This record gives sequence, C-alpha cells and structure tokens, in this order.
Amino acid sequence: MTSSHPVPPRAIVLYGRASFDHGQALKALAAALADLHAARGAAVTVRTAHADLSGPALPAVLADLEQGGATEALVIPSMVPADPSLSAWLPGALSHWAGASGARMTVRLAPPVESALDLPAALDRIAAGPVDTLADVRETEPSLGKPGWSAIPEHGRQVFVCVGARCLHRGADALYQRLRDAMKGQRALNAGPRRVLCARTSCLYPCNRGPLLVVQPDGVWYGDLTPERIDRIVLGHLLAGRPSMEDVLHRNPPPEEPAMG
Repeated sequence: MTSSHPVPPRAIVLYGRASFDHGQALKALAAALADLHAARGAAVTVRTAHADLSGPALPAVLADLEQGGATEALVIPSMVPADPSLSAWLPGALSHWAGASGARMTVRLAPPVESALDLPAALDRIAAGPVDTLADVRETEPSLGKPGWSAIPEHGRQVFVCVGARCLHRGADALYQRLRDAMKGQRALNAGPRRVLCARTSCLYPCNRGPLLVVQPDGVWYGDLTPERIDRIVLGHLLAGRPSMEDVLHRNPPPEEPAMG
C-alpha cells in the first residue's frame, strides 16, 4: 500500500517473521527501533516485511519506500534463527527487483540480527532466573487438541499455495488473497462435496517458476501465477473441473501409470 506521507531519505526494513515471541513482534521491534533513532535525532523510517506465510513482501515495501521519497534502504534479516539460504538467494533477488522495477534507491543487505546477539548469555540468564516461580506443566489440563479437530471436513479438493520466502518475494501473498476472494462468490467451493480447502505451505521447490499452486488430488501444478491465472484456475479447474491447460506447469500421472521420462 502506498504511503500518503513523504518518508525520510533513509529507511530501515526489518525482514522477518511475524514474531520472535508475543512480546517482540516484528512491528513492536520496528516501533522500538524508530523510537531509538528519534531519541538520537536521526531521521529514519522503519518498516517491516515478512519472509514467509504473510505479507507485506519485501519488494512491495521497498517500492513503497522509494515512491515515498526514500533514497537508501537497509534491509536487516530479523528472524531468529536466520534462514541460512538467505545469503544465497536474497541479494540476487533484490538486484533483480531493482533492475526489473527501474528502482534508483540504494538497497543494502545487513548481516542477520542473530549475528549481533549473545545467545549463550541470553540462554544462561533464563536458565539462572527464578525458575521456581514457573509452574510445573503437570498443573495444566492434558490436551492434544480440540474435539472438533478429529473430523476431516467434507471437501473435494485441496489447494496448496506456496508462501515460502521466494514465492512470497514474487507476490504470493496477494495472489493467495486473490484466490480466496475469487472463491468467496462461488457457493459450491465453500460447502458440500465440491468444497475446496485452501492451505498456505512452505517451499514447494521449483522456486524459479513461482509463485506456485498445487491442486490435489488432481496432481496439477500451476506456476508463474498472476491474478488472471488465479481467476482462470478458480472458474475452470475448481468450479468446472477442467484444469486450465494454458496455465498448467506440471501434471502428475495417475498412480497406476509410470512417470514419463
């Protein structure tokens, strides 16, 4: 979403997951960091971007910052532990974004936040703390789940949408919302034997063809997703039962047939 107010030339983007724990959500960390800079009289905008599961994605945040007037952005990987693959793919992905979008803003990638943390000391402080005040887990009512979670809901298909780091970087979160919105108006897809269960997943692996979506039990993979392709998949495949062949990336053979070499 585009900002309605100009931003300072320098920006910091915390790139991570929704939270470390309930007291250190990514947005709370961003607010605390902004306060520290403000106390020093430093003009900086601090934003957050998510690495997986939900948006906003990093390219969208960077584009919004540049449109608002930022000329330099420092991206700090802020998940603990850091994804070890970030250093392998994120620099190139950000370079691709800058070239494809024509961005002029300088974007720098910082070391992950865990490199600045003394984790052994933190663990030692917890272990040496007043553990006697913590309740024994046996005082909690035993439970492995809610009663209603034992029944499989009626449905005909499942759709798995990849929102792993690379697919999210390519806009998977907005496409997942497009899928949910397109299905809302189709009653048959929301209840009864033709119901479609949607699930967001981590990496489905052919990342170069992302964003990715898989329809089961049909074994149909769709890649390079766009809003228009999502609409065709909903109307053609999920509603009419005919895979959108122009958009199919791969189709698994039936179990009784050998895979094609």
